[in-house]
Amino acid sequence: MTRTAFDEFINIVQYSAGSLEQTRVNRFLQRVLVVSDNPSSAAQKLKPTRSLDPNDIIILGTGDQMGIVTMTADAKAVRAASAQGVDFNIYLHLPYSLTGS
Repeated sequence: MTRTAFDEFINIVQYSAGSLEQTRVNRFLQRVLVVSDNPSSAAQKLKPTRSLDPNDIIILGTGDQMGIVTMTADAKAVRAASAQGVDFNIYLHLPYSLTGS
């Protein structure tokens, strides 16, 4: 997980997760390796838009630089990058909201 993705995730969890979710988050984070942000040159050429914010560029671009598949639920960001001519190797999953439990 990129540093930026980790920071975003922790921020969401901090304000939205209930105690059971916190427990699951802690188990999940024991299995996660946090890597430094290092977006590819292709990603660095992207311009932020309403659908593609700077963090999206960093996260997607770091996966691109590493040559790995990036898991995301942010279809809008992926489409916005593609509209600018940059296609990332992604696995798009359904969004999942925290329940507060």
